[in-house]
Amino acid sequence: MRLRLVDRRRDDAWRPATDLWKILQAVGEPAGRPDWPLDWVLVDDDQMAGLNARYRGVDGITDVLSFSYLVSAGAGRPQLAGGQRHAAGDLWRDPVEAAARAAVGEVVLAPAFVAMRCREQGWSFAHELALLTAHGILHVLGWEHGDEAAAKTMRVHEVELLRAAGLAHPMLEGGRNTDGE
Repeated sequence: MRLRLVDRRRDDAWRPATDLWKILQAVGEPAGRPDWPLDWVLVDDDQMAGLNARYRGVDGITDVLSFSYLVSAGAGRPQLAGGQRHAAGDLWRDPVEAAARAAVGEVVLAPAFVAMRCREQGWSFAHELALLTAHGILHVLGWEHGDEAAAKTMRVHEVELLRAAGLAHPMLEGGRNTDGE
């Protein structure tokens, strides 16, 4: 997948540096089809809280939300077969969504909230963004983590996406890395 930066914040104080953007792009490269654009969306904390309430029915802010414009039932051969390039099942672009937008999905992040949590926990902000990006991409590709078995399977895919970018999974391989941010 090809990540496209979309900034919907009113305060655009932070943007990923070129080297971080390259890492995030590398996380997305082995996932989905290479020609599929995926919007990597930055929002303010209050915007994220509103999205969390509207789409998940949960009050308060969260770090990442994913919106997929792919469907698991379609006509003809799937555009991405289940098991290929980290797809949870056979996937087609939703024809209605494809007509309305170019992206196959959105990974929405609240960087101010993520940065605050990373400072409080002593985690690497860049590494956390990479993990959240991998996690969000997998949701776009149909993965869920509602039970222990599904969570383990999703984690295996997170590891693979992070390794493609030269990173270890911070929750499995020695804990969360820190970078002093």
